[in-house]
Amino acid sequence: MRVRFRKRAQLDIESIHEFIQARNPRAASEIAARIRDAASRLQEWPFIGHSCRAQGTYEWVVVGSPYIIVYEIHEAADEVAIIAVFHGAQNRGQDDET
Repeated sequence: MRVRFRKRAQLDIESIHEFIQARNPRAASEIAARIRDAASRLQEWPFIGHSCRAQGTYEWVVVGSPYIIVYEIHEAADEVAIIAVFHGAQNRGQDDET
């Protein structure tokens, strides 16, 4: 399956990068790369995450970080769509999942 980042997820990664960069530019680049690397693993193992609160969505934790990738699988399109990226301590409402 191919992995596609929705605009929301791209903006989430950019926001994470900007927030960390103000304190540690090297760490900012590393965490953005780790998030993208974790997402790329979903092309081979799309069902590796666990079911999310919103029906039809899954969560995959970026190992060694506080970030969670929220995604959905479109088997007919052979695609994993990355919906959003959240910090684990972030207060998320039901509407934030999609």
